[in-house]
Amino acid sequence: MIEYEDYGTATWRYWQKIRNDVGARGSYRDRPPVAVRARVVFERDGEVWLDGTATRLGFDGAIFVELHDRRLQTVGAWLPPVDVWRPGK
Repeated sequence: MIEYEDYGTATWRYWQKIRNDVGARGSYRDRPPVAVRARVVFERDGEVWLDGTATRLGFDGAIFVELHDRRLQTVGAWLPPVDVWRPGK
């Protein structure tokens, strides 16, 4: 069972790799940012659903989601479309 901490402030002690990150890719921004829920699989904490903002679409369909979580080293992750959910869709 996972016990969650306050992940509000970034620090290297909490960083974890994201197992379902598909890596950097060519992208474009043709629409305004959209609020989404993203399925993120961390190396130690496993599957977690986080609120984020979808800002870019990769040429292959991957979606860049900005996430604010202490476990991330970066501002977000490239995720497959099946791992990104938009409320109302």
